[in-house]
Amino acid sequence: MEKQQWNYSDFNCQLHYMQFCEEPEFCKALAYLLTFKKHENLKVIPHKFSIEIANADIHIFIIHTVFFQQKEYPKVKELKNVHFVSFGKELAEMNEFSEMKNEIKYISKTMLMATVTTLTENELVNAMARFVETDNI
Repeated sequence: MEKQQWNYSDFNCQLHYMQFCEEPEFCKALAYLLTFKKHENLKVIPHKFSIEIANADIHIFIIHTVFFQQKEYPKVKELKNVHFVSFGKELAEMNEFSEMKNEIKYISKTMLMATVTTLTENELVNAMARFVETDNI
């Protein structure tokens, strides 16, 4: 995974960017959630109002703000196999995204984490998931 130096002014956006750069499993899980296919060689590309996760076959834009629609969306909406996601349900449902309302998919972090756990072969991650699951027994 190629790392670029980038700093978002919003702390949560910066954490998302760092997480995807440092853990390729998160990129793979997000791509799988959107297509139900495994994708490799995903690259994390920071943009001012989004984070792009892409390879030759797929482009995923994690949207951070409503400015995405005005500034970045016109340039990327014609890409093949493009997906727009938000980790905030409120953001995905905002009226300001009227032009692309049906295109933004809300992905909960819980769903992403469950997918990472399911797809990973890392035994520590799997052991941690099983340990948490035993709380309900």
